[in-house]
Amino acid sequence: MKDWMKAVGVIATVFFGLALFHVVWPSRMKMEPNANFIASVRDEDHNLLAVFGENTILNNRLTVEELKTLQQKGELNKFPIVPVMSYEELPENYVYFLTKVENKNFFDFGKDNVYGLSFSGIARLLKGKADGGSNIPQQLLKNAIHKKEGIGTIYLSRKYGEQLAAFQMVKSATPEEILLAYTNYSGNFFYERDFSGLILASYTIFGRAPHALNDLEMLLTVKTLKGASKLKALCNDRFANTDEIKTLILDFFELIAEDESDQERLQMMRTMELRFAKSNSLRRNTALTNFFNANKQRQKERFATQYVSAITQKNQLRVEEAATSFSKRFQKQLAVDGYALEVSLIAIDIKTGQIEATLGNRKNSGAIANFTDYGDGFQCGSILKPLVFLELFESHDFNEETTLYNGDLKTYKYNPSNVGKKLLNKEVKVAEVLKYSLNKAAVNYREYADPLKVARRVETKLSKLEIASNPSYSLGESYILGTKTMTPWEVAQAYQMLFNEGRAIPLSPWKYIIDPHLQDTIFDTKSKKPITSYSKASANSIKVLLPGAFETGGTCHRLLPFLPEGRQYYGKTGTTGKAKDGWTVLSDGQRLIVAWAGYVKNEDQVLTRKGAPAVPSKSGAGSAGILAAMAYSKLYR
Repeated sequence: MKDWMKAVGVIATVFFGLALFHVVWPSRMKMEPNANFIASVRDEDHNLLAVFGENTILNNRLTVEELKTLQQKGELNKFPIVPVMSYEELPENYVYFLTKVENKNFFDFGKDNVYGLSFSGIARLLKGKADGGSNIPQQLLKNAIHKKEGIGTIYLSRKYGEQLAAFQMVKSATPEEILLAYTNYSGNFFYERDFSGLILASYTIFGRAPHALNDLEMLLTVKTLKGASKLKALCNDRFANTDEIKTLILDFFELIAEDESDQERLQMMRTMELRFAKSNSLRRNTALTNFFNANKQRQKERFATQYVSAITQKNQLRVEEAATSFSKRFQKQLAVDGYALEVSLIAIDIKTGQIEATLGNRKNSGAIANFTDYGDGFQCGSILKPLVFLELFESHDFNEETTLYNGDLKTYKYNPSNVGKKLLNKEVKVAEVLKYSLNKAAVNYREYADPLKVARRVETKLSKLEIASNPSYSLGESYILGTKTMTPWEVAQAYQMLFNEGRAIPLSPWKYIIDPHLQDTIFDTKSKKPITSYSKASANSIKVLLPGAFETGGTCHRLLPFLPEGRQYYGKTGTTGKAKDGWTVLSDGQRLIVAWAGYVKNEDQVLTRKGAPAVPSKSGAGSAGILAAMAYSKLYR
């Protein structure tokens, strides 16, 4: 047969094969690999706050032996991802360098992109070579399908299949979809244990989100994708080899720089530095990670669920700065008789119920309990008084003009002591009871209502807000003084209701929860339904009394030097028996901060508070109040 006839036959066979392939291949390719994934949390500035690293090496609570066991059983999740939520969120310099290095004609028609086919790849196939010549669609197929299913050896048949599959992929998906899939779960970015994903790579090498990388850092991240064995070897000791790595990156870009804008970019890159991270921050077990993990939505398993949090990285850093200032102020009291001074704090937006910052413990460490929502909580002291008076205003003939006797009533066996002698044995109004925290007057509401019935009604109302009820034996005359136990989260929920005109919005750290597979929002904070607990009139009647605590002689007056001037503040403090616990509620009417302080002893990983000493200043304001004011000033200055 003549040579030209052979050529025609080969061409016809190829076209017939492509046509047949087009018919039998699905009309729409599945843009995800068959692999297990983990969910992650980011803020609205795209900073990664936490990854849920179950069965991965990101879970540093697993020992090396436990990881090996998971690996042997095939249960170790080697390929978690942190999805970038949309193409628009991809950093400009990432798209620029990736297409420059990997697939110059990715968005257009060219020799490395003829409907997904690569001429150089086809040429290598004709020469019997199975490696090299891949473009971005083919690498996505290789990494997302073959490599992650354990087919590590490169065969000609596989290479041929990738060419055909890339052809169909480009026909069935947009360039943006392909690039996004490649970014999230395909690219072989430099990462420990060969993990995938741009965000994981960025945090591992530089400890920052991708959008925070300069051009030099981004090109290093991208360059590890292709022909970078020498570069990866240098990165194994990146601090010692920083200058050599920088030179290698700049020399490489100089070779591929084509036009004037490339040259200008190169000159700018020469002035930049590689800011390597000392350790992989994603492996850090923090109280914030545990807090997020504990508050994940209880729902069916979804594909790499993306949680967008109302808590921001910026706010968390500010709260931790406040905790550091608090520790310096009480440096001599941080440890007493084997007990450590611990604190917890939660900051919320009153109208939306969104949690904006949280401090699980003084160091915000995952190695210590997260006291924000720890167990049954702690006795809340006088923090409870406004909530009991709210019930009295709502359901009894009780208002701000009602007077209470601030002294002992001989008709009752139980008569508590006051902290001071202010207004002793005088008739006082509710405003004064709350301002000075007068215990004797507080319990004497029993002259107007049955304390047991009032306590039960308060407990019923709070239980509808998912605030745990206390045993019946803790109810009674002393209930108003705070015998009830509550967590800082529960106190914040109760006061959110009080400051929001009696309407409770369930607290949540989430703004949105998104299923990236469906590109669909499965939770939106705007969809939360309020729970009306009390009337607007009753709630506002209590609220207007709380600024009194900041007046001269009030329990919160000592906090004013720590707070911004010229604002209206609402507050209430609480101290439990023997000053074992200190509490402070602080608000400006829009934001609310709840802080707790107390001493804790760690005995063989078991926390105990029995015999704990009194908090600093033996008061809620002098302990938790200082932290609350410092945090407010940092967060909302």
